[in-house]
Formats: sequence, C-alpha cells, structure tokens
Amino acid sequence: MKKFLRLSLVNFAGLLFGISKDIFLNRTLTVFVYHDVSDNPSEFSLKYNLNVCPEIFEHQINFIKNNFNVISPDDLLNGRIPSKAALVTFDDGFRSYFKNAVPILEKYRVPSLIFLNMEPVKGSIFLSGLITYLCEKDESFRAYLASSQSKEASDEALFLSCSRNIVDSYVKDTGESFKEEISSFVGELACEKDLVEASVNPLIFYGNHLFNHDVPILMSNEELLMSYSQNYDCLIKYSNYRDMFSFPFGQPGTCFRKGQVDLVIKNGAKKVFSSAGNINWNVSSLYLDRITLTEFHNSDSRIWFQIFQMSFRKKIKRIGLKDNLYKN
Repeated sequence: MKKFLRLSLVNFAGLLFGISKDIFLNRTLTVFVYHDVSDNPSEFSLKYNLNVCPEIFEHQINFIKNNFNVISPDDLLNGRIPSKAALVTFDDGFRSYFKNAVPILEKYRVPSLIFLNMEPVKGSIFLSGLITYLCEKDESFRAYLASSQSKEASDEALFLSCSRNIVDSYVKDTGESFKEEISSFVGELACEKDLVEASVNPLIFYGNHLFNHDVPILMSNEELLMSYSQNYDCLIKYSNYRDMFSFPFGQPGTCFRKGQVDLVIKNGAKKVFSSAGNINWNVSSLYLDRITLTEFHNSDSRIWFQIFQMSFRKKIKRIGLKDNLYKN
C-alpha cells in the first residue's frame, strides 16, 4: 500500500509537471541518456537498471519528439538551440544501440550521440563490467581490494573504489582473464564493423567516453588525458565523430572532479556531459547534465516526473520518496 501511494504521487506530480512544462522548459536544453535497448538484457544491464525494452523506448522517443524540439550534436555545437530543446545520447557502446535503438530513432527522424569506449570495441575486456563483476561475485577480490586501500571502501558503491591498477594487479595475480565471464555478464558490445557501417548514417554521431570505462576520479590528470587521447585517436577516423565527452559513471563529485571537467575542455572537448539528472538552464554552457530514462518511465507522467524531479528533490525527500522508487 505504501509503495502504491508513493507511485501514485509520482504519477500525479508528473501530470502536474506536464501541464506546466511550457513555463519550465522555455529556453532550456534537456539531454537524455540511455545505455542498452533490448528485450533480452544482460545481468549487468538489469543489475544497474541500464536497459529499456524497445517498446518502452519507442514510447519515450515518441514522447520526446512530440514535446521537445529535438536537436543534433551539430546544432548544439553551432549554437542552434531552440526553445524546449532536447538531445538524445547513449553511453558505453552496447550493440543493441545499433540493432534496436537506431531503427526506432530513424523512424522518428531523431538524431543521437553515442559515447564510446574504443578499447572494448576493439575486443578488449569492458572495464566497468570487469570491476562490477569482481565486486559482486568474487569474495577474494573484495578482500584484495580492502587490503589494497588505506581506508575501507563503501559497500554501497564498491566498484567506485576500484582503480585500473588494482584490478589489473588482481587479474595478474590470479592468472585469470575473466573475459568469457565478463562477456556473458555484460552482454554484446559493438565492434568496429558496427561503427563503420553506422558512420554514414546522418542521424548517428560518435563521442568520447575514455578509451575504457575507468573510474575518472581514481585517475591522475595524466592518466585521464592519455585515455581521452587514445580514444580520440581511434574515433577521429570516423567522419561522424564530434569533439564531445561524457564522463564514465557520470556522477559529479563521486565519479569525477570539477578539475577534470576543465582539463578535458582545455584539451579539446567542445562539450562535456555528466549524468546527475538536471535540466540545463544555461544552454550555451560547455558543461551539460543529462537525465536517464529507464523502463520505469513507461508513461508520460512518469517521464515528466523524471525530467522535473531533480528540481524538487529536497521537497521529495521530505515526504519519503527515494531514487530507488523510480525503478520497477
């Protein structure tokens, strides 16, 4: 009953936000972020709420098309930003983007920007998948991690304590590659053939997400720039690449530092994106936030609530609504 009442409140608040959208969205840019679009998501996608099934995704894209003025990455870079603007983005390079999302985006003539880690695209292990797999399923690694750190890591987001050096050292010590386990755990990622074939599509654009999915806040400035540059060198050969960057994991303060935003801008990024869930009131800013849509957002009222809830988060917390109630 308690959950039903809270979800009813979410739906009611979303309806109110939808009614008042023209007041709030005037001269704003709303950037949406997705990861996986599949009827058969991986354990990784389900665990971290990264997947949207194609049917719900199509409803969301239709909603965005009907309620916003959708722009392309080139529109953003050239300052062609109308009132109630929206941009659709993806992270990580799941193959489902090319197989399932692109046909729906083409149907509605919606451009999109996918931020890629080129090391796993080239066949190496997806670091985010490896980190989360080890943290969840390998007790020996958890002990190894604890012994490698000067202070105890928080179990709430243990994977955010795992630097590449710690993970690489553990993998070397065990003598295991974990490649098959991670491939099954994460699901299918795009390959270079997918990128080449899609690069001629005028609705598809590529962006930089580091060479692999490291935790940026655990990287030195030199390591961050090296990863950024390696990825750039791989992506620049595609004519649809644009100098835009999104931080892996996406949460400011927890996953990356403000100084790192300035660093990548200084070294070529024209726009930098986080994923904290805010509408962008300064549409010309070099640093922009994004809002995640998941399978929970299967109605207009729930989508509106997700778009506006950050602005009302303090009030929401006072009445007991938590972020995990926005999930199924």
